[in-house]
Amino acid sequence: MRSIAFYILIGFFALLAQNSSRPAGITFALVGDIMLGSDYGDNHCPAKDDVNYFEDAKQFLSAADVAIGNLEGPITTAQNCTKHAANGRVYAFRMPPYLAVALADAGFDVLNTANNHSNDFGRSGRMETEKILDSLKIAHTGRFGDIAVLNVRGSKVAVIGFTINPGNFPLLDDDLATSLVRTLDKLYDIVVVTFHGGAEGAEHLHLPNGPEIFLGENRGDLRKFSHEMIDAGADLVFGHGPHIPRAVEVYHNKLIAYSLGNFCTWYGINVRGVCGLAPMLKVQIDDHGDLLAMDIISFEQQSHHYPKLDPEERAKELIIELSESDIGKFPFDLMRYASGIKKGVNDEFSQTH
Repeated sequence: MRSIAFYILIGFFALLAQNSSRPAGITFALVGDIMLGSDYGDNHCPAKDDVNYFEDAKQFLSAADVAIGNLEGPITTAQNCTKHAANGRVYAFRMPPYLAVALADAGFDVLNTANNHSNDFGRSGRMETEKILDSLKIAHTGRFGDIAVLNVRGSKVAVIGFTINPGNFPLLDDDLATSLVRTLDKLYDIVVVTFHGGAEGAEHLHLPNGPEIFLGENRGDLRKFSHEMIDAGADLVFGHGPHIPRAVEVYHNKLIAYSLGNFCTWYGINVRGVCGLAPMLKVQIDDHGDLLAMDIISFEQQSHHYPKLDPEERAKELIIELSESDIGKFPFDLMRYASGIKKGVNDEFSQTH
């Protein structure tokens, strides 16, 4: 007859096995602006047989559980542009549909459309974009009412995108944004907030306190907004829009990236100097959304207008420098080497260098 101690021991090993089989949270690959080429105005597109944008980035994007970027403009054949020439140049983008397959091939799971170019070709252009992304099984968010929802390794994940432009979830309406995120937090295990805001250009590398005014527009109080989103229940917040990298911050054990700059921007967007530094943020969070580990993979666009790995790691160095100057510290204790991350493996951020 077996003793009580025997059954206690069996129970202990069963519990140990159950705990050891639990995944170590969820891994994210986060990037900034993506504009694959425009066939409108004096912009340019690559040839159909030369769409190799993500040759260097694919290994990292496809290995993450969730890869998210900002789609800077519609993918459409729509003809009626909603914008007018400014100083002889039309700042409007129209990505032809044949380019879209590169996004799926690279491994993107979610694309944000809440930005100042999403409505360049009106509602028809935006809805065609969403239809194309649906066909590629890429979730999307940004248009008011459009929230990306995924099931990731047993967790329900929601992604919501904000910006200042009409027709999108509003970056400038703090009460509404807070209410939306608070509701999502009740419905989903993990909530990711992404935003398109902030002043543009190399002279705006540093994160200010208070609202940012650019070209007469209020581009958001990004510190306040990001903190409010986490206070409301967001687990991860990252931004884009200034076309340059900015600081990162850990706030209540949650990660905020204030701008991930340009990532894959074909002709029509300035990639000189720091505007050509293209960081990818690799993030691992636990089941409660708390930050476990992170890394910054440095790419550059100055040579190709699409992301190439940068052995000098200039994007990482810049973000570290900006975090220390603008936030007061950089979370070195959470840094891990992200090379070779595999989906569903518990040692995603084990050191490989």
